[in-house]
Amino acid sequence: MKATHKYLPLFVAEANEHLEALSSDLVRLEKEVPEPALWDAIFRRVHSVKGSAATLGFTGIVEVAHQAEDLIGRLKAVSEKPSREQMDLLFEASDTLQKEVRRVAADPADAAPASPALVSRLLKAAQALPDPSTPLVSRKPAAAAEPVDPSLPRLEISVVLMKSCAAPGARALIVQRKLKALGTLIEMDPLPAQLMSQRGGAAISASLASDKPLDEVRKALSGLPEVESADVRPLGSARTTSSPPPPQAPAQELPAFVHAAPVTEAEELRPEATVRVRAVALDQLLDQAAEVLHGIARLREAAKRLPENVGGAFEAEVDRLRRTARDLHGRVMNARLTPFSALTERLPRAVRDLSHRLGKEVDLDVQGADVELDRNVIEAMGDPLSHLVRNAIDHGLEDPKTREAAGKPARGRLTLSARRERDKVVVDVADDGSGLDVERLRKKAVASGAMSGEAAAALSENEVFELAFLPGVSTRETATDVSGRGVGLDAVQRAVEALGGTIRIRSAAGKGATFSLELPLNVSMANLLLVQVGGELYGIPLHRVLVTTEYDLNARGGEGFEARSLVVLGQLVRAYALAKLFGLPSLLPPGPRPFVVMELDGVLFALAVDRLVGQEEAVLKPLFPPLDRVRGLAGVTVLGNGRPLLVLDPRGIAELAGVNEPVRASKGAA
Repeated sequence: MKATHKYLPLFVAEANEHLEALSSDLVRLEKEVPEPALWDAIFRRVHSVKGSAATLGFTGIVEVAHQAEDLIGRLKAVSEKPSREQMDLLFEASDTLQKEVRRVAADPADAAPASPALVSRLLKAAQALPDPSTPLVSRKPAAAAEPVDPSLPRLEISVVLMKSCAAPGARALIVQRKLKALGTLIEMDPLPAQLMSQRGGAAISASLASDKPLDEVRKALSGLPEVESADVRPLGSARTTSSPPPPQAPAQELPAFVHAAPVTEAEELRPEATVRVRAVALDQLLDQAAEVLHGIARLREAAKRLPENVGGAFEAEVDRLRRTARDLHGRVMNARLTPFSALTERLPRAVRDLSHRLGKEVDLDVQGADVELDRNVIEAMGDPLSHLVRNAIDHGLEDPKTREAAGKPARGRLTLSARRERDKVVVDVADDGSGLDVERLRKKAVASGAMSGEAAAALSENEVFELAFLPGVSTRETATDVSGRGVGLDAVQRAVEALGGTIRIRSAAGKGATFSLELPLNVSMANLLLVQVGGELYGIPLHRVLVTTEYDLNARGGEGFEARSLVVLGQLVRAYALAKLFGLPSLLPPGPRPFVVMELDGVLFALAVDRLVGQEEAVLKPLFPPLDRVRGLAGVTVLGNGRPLLVLDPRGIAELAGVNEPVRASKGAA
């Protein structure tokens, strides 16, 4: 199993990609009029998983995939929309394949049959349909091949090259040409170009339309140089318990798990343009690039102490090196970018299952699937986005009868869109449902003890929408196992803000609600405003800073709250001393002092500091214990002089100061 362990991560990664896309394609198949291109895509997903699993000897996966692709081929041949029972069977096959991939990922030696009952039901469902007489994959054959004759049967072929094969790419090219001589080559996987840089053996699968006898095809392939074995079977033939398992290639003969459609003769030997890289390798490379930037910053600090006759030239070289290092860091960051579709590919199936469960009809529309975000942002937003989708279906969208009574289409519409706006990505989750009930939110906020009745009544409509993010506040009268327990939206808000993003709600009664998430492109770089407080330096994220100013609060006199506020842009803004919030001594004598005015959820507040030091673009690192439990801190970075710098969390500071509490004197006031 050593070979299996070596290639297992590649198999699991690509199988999961194919199966997630398969679920989305099946949802489309259920809703749309089936088109040949969609059938081909579905078949190709299943066939790719089967081919990779066969190479590694995962016979349980092969059995399910083989029977599923046979059913898919026959369904396509009848040119009718699948029934609900047939769709449920295909969804079950997709779920089983995903479960089996997870199982072999945890224990590659577990060779138990996947699901004999499911295999039997798939076989019976296929046998109940006419046997297709045309090839299943309708696409242009490789160059120089004759058009596919509808009367030609299709053969499934597996060829294993010897372990001692020194040039599997060249041998694969011979196999390919032999197949073309025997009939019409419909599909070959992998292509010769993918094996050109490999040494050792290889396992090749192919689909061939041919009227040649099976033994003749098998003999022709077995007689080729350095071919260890050749297996030829008719398409759709059922594998029996006595049938030998698919050939398992030794360590050196495993192909790369990249499945490509046939290409022209001129393209066969062209090398691949992409390569799969482990995520941890990119993370390590990013850390190394960050360390280079830190080292260059220290060199710049050291250059300031050199004599002028050498310092200038040295600093110029350091600046040139810094530009190169920043470019390197940026390229690594770009390599980590992941399309928004990585978040949305699994949602069509979730929407389909949940809407059926709740007795609702929902159309999901995904826009901007190719917009890219940092991989860490994508990973962090998986659960929050899923919750917003469940929340929209359960809370927002009405059942068909209610919608029709309100003059709406019976089918609700849920739209997920992503768009790039300068240095951020805006993700909208919008539904055309009933919208948020303003008065119910007010009552829920009061009932939960979050605020008084008077305070709730004084809120504007937009401020009321923000109440949905309070723990324990929900617009549902009764809780369900889907949503409505008053937990979730507050967790969504925390997850978004932990990334340095924001979330807003727009809603119109009877027309629907939109949750807008503003997310950073990446979370490892930040522009900071450096401030000094009590002899220590801190960084404040610049995207939260509205303006900096200087003010003398003591000149106004008094001891109440009004003496601890200042006027900014025509507004009265509460002010707090950062030194007092953190329990630090202020080194600044009474008199004018700098203030950093910040904006959070539409509320302005000011922080008094001892000195404004400057700005810095920094590579952020997560906090380590026990600092990760200190409210008001978001991360840490290292300055050019090697000194660590704590980065403030604006929301944590606001909570620490009680910014959203009723107006009163505060221990954190300036």
